Amino acid sequence: MNLSTKSLLSLLLLAGLSTSIQAAIKPYPSGLIMRGKYDGTKCEAPRGNMAAGYCQVYWKDIEPVKGQFNWSVIDNAIAAAQTHNAGKGIHNKDGYKVMIRIRTGVYAPDWVKNDPSVGKINWHFKNTTPNQTHQLPLFWNTPYQDHYADLMQAAANRYDDNSSVGGVAASMCMTVHTEIMWNRTGRSEVRSINMSTMRSLGSNNYTNEKDYACLQRQIQIHADNWHNTPTLFGSHLYQEYDYSNGEKEPKYNKTKQLFDECRNSSKLGKRCVLGNNSLRHDEVNNDGSINQLLFEVAQDGDPVYFQTNVFKNDSNFFGINELKGAMNNAANWGAISVEIPMYWDCSDYFNKAGCTQAVIDQRQNEFHTYQARLKNNFRPADAITPKRYVRTRHDISGANWVHNSGLLDQLSSTSSGEIWGLSGQSIWFRPSQNANWQSISGALTHIQVAGKGRVVGVNANGNLYQRDRTNNRWTGLSRPSLNRGEKLVTVDTTDDGVLWATTSNNRIFTRSAAGSWSKVSGRLKQISVNDDGSEVWGINVNNNIYRRNGSSWSKVGGKLKQISAGTDGNVWGVNSSNIVYRRDGNRWKSVGRMKTVSAR
Repeated sequence: MNLSTKSLLSLLLLAGLSTSIQAAIKPYPSGLIMRGKYDGTKCEAPRGNMAAGYCQVYWKDIEPVKGQFNWSVIDNAIAAAQTHNAGKGIHNKDGYKVMIRIRTGVYAPDWVKNDPSVGKINWHFKNTTPNQTHQLPLFWNTPYQDHYADLMQAAANRYDDNSSVGGVAASMCMTVHTEIMWNRTGRSEVRSINMSTMRSLGSNNYTNEKDYACLQRQIQIHADNWHNTPTLFGSHLYQEYDYSNGEKEPKYNKTKQLFDECRNSSKLGKRCVLGNNSLRHDEVNNDGSINQLLFEVAQDGDPVYFQTNVFKNDSNFFGINELKGAMNNAANWGAISVEIPMYWDCSDYFNKAGCTQAVIDQRQNEFHTYQARLKNNFRPADAITPKRYVRTRHDISGANWVHNSGLLDQLSSTSSGEIWGLSGQSIWFRPSQNANWQSISGALTHIQVAGKGRVVGVNANGNLYQRDRTNNRWTGLSRPSLNRGEKLVTVDTTDDGVLWATTSNNRIFTRSAAGSWSKVSGRLKQISVNDDGSEVWGINVNNNIYRRNGSSWSKVGGKLKQISAGTDGNVWGVNSSNIVYRRDGNRWKSVGRMKTVSAR
């Protein structure tokens, strides 16, 4: 392994002697997301240049009869998203995404509420009038949670592997709103009534401890079922309630404890996306609020989202200018996405009319800067220090490189944080940032992984291999016709299996997904292609930089010894002085010192 004894022991401990392979998780959609309509079961239609839109659906509409599901509204939304992406010439994995938020609580089916093992109560939202009085199942008790687990299993079986589904909201422990740590007891005028009812159920009564346990089990249910799709964990600070009157007290440390549990690699890990559902333009992130906690999470390198306040025309005014201020806050605080209000594109958003294409285009142009900044927050890279330590940089707006365990000589990573690397010629794999390293059989001198988890590599003899992740073995691939003594030295792959490779004579070859090799003009010592094949970059023997431009190469200013092309134009490189550079528009921006780098 060409490792010192200390390094070897370190990696073996990290590996846990495990060789199982997990699929790469989908990256959470970055940019602006349409939050969807909450009055019924509806999905946002793709429009403008939004990153995603929500399906806000009632559980009672999805599963009106136990075990009998009606997924048509979500299926239709996915079909519309795929048509939208095709019209723009975008792969579904890179295009508009459908987000799923199944609203439970008072919107649970009657068969759940009428299950005697579950139980229900009359629960008031704003007042005691009939239209504000609901039947609330006892979500804090196990039988209700078991039904939710079955719902998530069915939803995940259908959508977890669908590249057009960008995320699913955790919603088990809710009443009317899906902010899962908030509003247990309704508005102030009905809190004492609701709490009295919730506490008068004998062994089934509501307690703060049961409520917190509900949130913990919710994490486990999503971790058990959604293996590829991120889970949205939207919240205010956790509220503990006074049993006598329902008044609440926010608990910063308990919220942090729950967030840390969600992000633990044994639970959801990188699939846990934390957020807040009511951001305003005039808030701060240093006041002990949920904003401060989410800012800290973003600085740790985990994905964070914000949902803005809704449009208001009262003393608590919130209009387009305020929306821009809220988006500005989110971008400054490291968020990768913002859920914006319904009717964001209407000319008169208070009477909710006038959503013409001209207005959509106008608003989209107004919001373009914020969308770009949010996407910019989700352009991380992984790297190796000159001493071979693994580092990760998540927030390019100012965060330093984050320490990660492991000692490697070369690495390649996906946007979800999966890493494949080499120590000498020994192969190592880590499914996510907080997971253990796993030792993989075989020996390679170069390795690369694409966003969906396709892994290719070259060994010391120039033989080419691809990882069969179903059977956990390496499969040999054909090589191009080479000169005597010439061999492959670097290779990269798209998600679709198109390969780009360079040889020991610095010749360039590309291989179609069907397996046919073609020689490409030019000379490069190393080459990199992004997941969909739209960006191909390379370095020649003089460390000059080249970018593929149609059927030819265009020289790019600067000099690098190694380069890596990631998603959405995310290009990083390292020069001969081990200074890391990230491509920022038409210029290179220095981002610390490393030996080698991999763009996600």
